[in-house]
Amino acid sequence: MGKQLKQPKIRSVKFNVVMNTILTTSTFLFPLITVPYVSRVLGPDNNGIVSWAFTFVGYFSLVALLGFNMYGTRECAKLRDDREKLSVVVQELLVILICSTTVVYVAFVVLVFLLPRTHDELPLMFIVGTSIWLSACGAEWFYRSIEQYEYITVRNILFKIASIVLLFVFVRQTNDYLAYAAVTVLGTTGSNVLNILRLRSFVTFSRKYEMNIRRHFKPMFAFSVSSITSGMYGQIDMLLLGFFSSNYALGLYQLVFKIRNMCTGVGGSVTGVMLPRLSYYEAQEGHDQTTKLMAKNFNFLLMLGLAIISALVICADPLIMILGGNDYLPGNAALRIGAPLVLLGSIGSMQSQYMVASDQEKVYTYTNVAGLVIAIILECIFIPLWGINGAALGLVLTELSVYCIRTYILRDFMRKVRKYTDYWKIAFAWAVASIVTAGICYAMRGWNPFVQIIIAALVFCVADGGLLVLVKESFIMSMVRKR
Repeated sequence: MGKQLKQPKIRSVKFNVVMNTILTTSTFLFPLITVPYVSRVLGPDNNGIVSWAFTFVGYFSLVALLGFNMYGTRECAKLRDDREKLSVVVQELLVILICSTTVVYVAFVVLVFLLPRTHDELPLMFIVGTSIWLSACGAEWFYRSIEQYEYITVRNILFKIASIVLLFVFVRQTNDYLAYAAVTVLGTTGSNVLNILRLRSFVTFSRKYEMNIRRHFKPMFAFSVSSITSGMYGQIDMLLLGFFSSNYALGLYQLVFKIRNMCTGVGGSVTGVMLPRLSYYEAQEGHDQTTKLMAKNFNFLLMLGLAIISALVICADPLIMILGGNDYLPGNAALRIGAPLVLLGSIGSMQSQYMVASDQEKVYTYTNVAGLVIAIILECIFIPLWGINGAALGLVLTELSVYCIRTYILRDFMRKVRKYTDYWKIAFAWAVASIVTAGICYAMRGWNPFVQIIIAALVFCVADGGLLVLVKESFIMSMVRKR
């Protein structure tokens, strides 16, 4: 079969969460360096053009990936102890991805020349379009399935550092938006080249394998539809805003969009590592372990999500001042309105992970299709009425609707999970800490925005953390006892 394959070291869920948290934190910290610089150098208009291009291309990447981020992770996680079967599945999935990406890229090229808006920005569209190949053929799903989060984290951080250096070298004037697009592609998807080069260390590629590609089509279909629809309604606000509003409004909203996505990604650091372990537990019929893992993550996500909501609502003005400057302050209301998306998105992702791990991908697909339909209707109503504020409100109501649908479908399982959660204690501590922090921030109006954020964070953390310990919240107490 060739050279000896590496046996991946499977770490604990806690280690994986730490690694994914480091990765997500870098996703949050690096934009704190780049976004203020780019916002001021390029201005709202050019920022809006580049952001819209990435949103447009993102839809093609969703189709090319065919839901492999979940389907590929689940299938490979089930076979990670059988190296030969794993190699066969990986080879089959890569063949499917190469074919789908080729078809999608041809469609992308045709539409770029046909649509007036994209035809006017051909160089930009083709630069951003390279991410279609890099995203689809990076096999990120494989490394997640064997829980190689240390490798994923180190690799991504190194490429982000390189992209920051290139950003300051090549993006210096308002018209350098093409260079900014190229650097962004490198920083977000360029590291996927290493994934393919390293793949042979874990799997064997051979013509001797009897591949059965067709066996993936039926189960993959549900993942494809759900992935495409969920990705669409998750960005539909940005896409439709480009058709209903001006480039200036799009430029304001792209900063709100980036801030919100950075914060949502923090919760994603927890849910993102759950699918391989949940799939493994469900395959071994470890339902009790699944329930306890979900409950622990629900507690953590509730604490984290509520804290971030408070930060976005209370510190909206200083955050925008730091990341964008005075020109972007009209977007503060949209940032506050969209704050609940941080919590709703994280908990919704956790529910999705369980649906996929427990082979309920069809139901998962239905909820995402419903979400897309709701999002399109709400955005088409609210954006013409209230502009960027309507875009944010439409997406919040969409996520709330989808969360309610998923909770109803999983009502029996969620009842079991709630037995291990302390959501009333968490909500009480959060409410008190938020009121105290809001009062402090009101008194600090006009202060330096950095000082406002630092003091607000310290006050909230001390108040919230102290109250959680006082009411003996289970997750916090388990962390305290381990020390």
